[in-house]
Amino acid sequence: MANFEFDGIDELEQFFEKLAGDIDKVDNQALKVGGEIIAKYQRENVNRSGKDQPHIQDNITVSRPKETDEGKFVEVGPNKKVDWRAKFLEYGTSKMPPYPFIEKGADEGEAEALDAMEKVYMDMIDKA
Repeated sequence: MANFEFDGIDELEQFFEKLAGDIDKVDNQALKVGGEIIAKYQRENVNRSGKDQPHIQDNITVSRPKETDEGKFVEVGPNKKVDWRAKFLEYGTSKMPPYPFIEKGADEGEAEALDAMEKVYMDMIDKA
């Protein structure tokens, strides 16, 4: 754990301002790390077809970090090559039950992803 010593309020304020700037830089890295873990679980939960075509398993990607009014995030899931087929698996059709590999992967990987993201932030704090 990091050891902090301060002589005055000005030093403390400077430290937290620097830390806030560092956290902004580390956000993208932490989101990418967490997203890759979720992607791994999604890949494990989708079957591979025997057809000669792009496989969903090979086309699960993590987007670049994006930001909205609600916060920063990454999108994890099938890319445009296969997303139209992935919808059939995830939600089912009138003739096929759903096989929700996207939601299941997110649920299964959530704790591991959060732990990995926390580690990225803690490593940054330890280096401060």
